[in-house]
Amino acid sequence: MFPTVTTILFDLDGTLRHNEPTGFETFIAYLTELGCVLTPAQTAHAERWMHYYWSIAPEMKTDIEELGADTPEFWRRHAQRQVAAFELNDARGQTLADQVNQLFIERYRPLNRVAADVRPTLEGLRAAGYTVGLVSNRSQPLGPIAAEIGLADLFHVTLAAGEIGSFKPDPQIFLKAVDLAGCAPAQAAYVGDNFYADIEGARGAGLQPVLIDPRGLFPDPGCPVLTTIGDLAGLLGL
Repeated sequence: MFPTVTTILFDLDGTLRHNEPTGFETFIAYLTELGCVLTPAQTAHAERWMHYYWSIAPEMKTDIEELGADTPEFWRRHAQRQVAAFELNDARGQTLADQVNQLFIERYRPLNRVAADVRPTLEGLRAAGYTVGLVSNRSQPLGPIAAEIGLADLFHVTLAAGEIGSFKPDPQIFLKAVDLAGCAPAQAAYVGDNFYADIEGARGAGLQPVLIDPRGLFPDPGCPVLTTIGDLAGLLGL
């Protein structure tokens, strides 16, 4: 489908590596435990908001500047924003946010998960002659986490946003990645789960975006959509 593409770059969190259970699934579980009844529309709206927020949205930048990154105050503010995104029309909004935040502190201990189709897909890409890369908004170099999840031997190129001070959806991180891969932007595809950071960012930098969207949150993203990483082989005709 992409005859000019020689390089496939992947997002990390939410694409190749997942928390099990995810933070969003856990947020829903805690709200339900606290007596909230959520409609499918509310859930989808809140999940799209989550993608927006974590794409380095202005609200996220404000929260980090005011409260610091990964501080108790940051996560309390995040819980407030996430509760508001569910549009509950519930007078307990602030109380709910505090209760959910406390439950996360007390209980949330997710496990790292790499789906069974990830490694075979990456191996297949390499065998077919593609350059394979890992590009993430993490602050630290990606080698250690790639090794931790058992994929370090499969990437020709890795790039963390913190290494160059450019975070998706900023074009510079994508342009640096294709430069490291030795190709032009039009010769690279970027596979990610976040429409705002991954798809709009890659498209803005001239790469071909591919969205991982198993629940159909973004029905008209303007690019190919996959349910799982394993679907990529079919998309590429492998």
